[in-house]
Amino acid sequence: MLSANIREFSVCEFSFVSPLLIDCRAKTRLPKNAKSVIMAAFPYKVKAEPPKNISRYAAVKDYHIVCAKMLNDASEQLKKAFPNNEFEVFLDNSPIPEVAAANHSGLGLLGKNGLLINKKYGSFVFLGEIVTDLELNADQGGEKCLGCGRCICACPTNMCKANCLSSVNQQKKDLTDAQIDLIRKSGCVWGCDICSEVCPLNKNCESTYIDEFINSYRNEFLADEGMSERAYTWRGKAVIERNQKIISEK
Repeated sequence: MLSANIREFSVCEFSFVSPLLIDCRAKTRLPKNAKSVIMAAFPYKVKAEPPKNISRYAAVKDYHIVCAKMLNDASEQLKKAFPNNEFEVFLDNSPIPEVAAANHSGLGLLGKNGLLINKKYGSFVFLGEIVTDLELNADQGGEKCLGCGRCICACPTNMCKANCLSSVNQQKKDLTDAQIDLIRKSGCVWGCDICSEVCPLNKNCESTYIDEFINSYRNEFLADEGMSERAYTWRGKAVIERNQKIISEK
């Protein structure tokens, strides 16, 4: 076990991701002689039924705070166990193509919607990683989902990434009439879980064990609620309140 608090993890060889690295500022933190990527999955589904007007990941405390702490704690333990090696934590803003690395190392299946589907917790997982120059035995994966196509059929934009509902309702610039209609029909003020909710592999997936997510759960976004430590805080309150107004005008 990586640590007492991280139950789902796998190892991907760095040579697999090196040709696929994402060009971002965090790339400079990669260990010079990186050998392994320890991929970790953090489940965030709290209840069987979905929240009323926000996606599941937005119903819990900001994962940047929760998962970063868990990864940093694990990294410190590894540094103590292997003092001659480097261990760098990455989360969200990462040079690692996380879904590809997690799938390649067997942490989950690759869905047609581009999401990782963990066998225990489904696609309701955040991903993070620790890159190290320590050579570890890589796990094997690469499996794809059932290919049933339910996610594509249910998606209001037919999996068009450029107009994904989650991208639309996080957009600061003025919305088109079509985008406004998309938000109004969805009833969701932030994010989108449609493709995950219809996925048969998510039907019986387990709920999270992470206390910070369980204790911080909100079943809906309310206009008068506090915005601190929420995944939508970075966009400011105006965006999510605009979406709420659109939905209320049905």
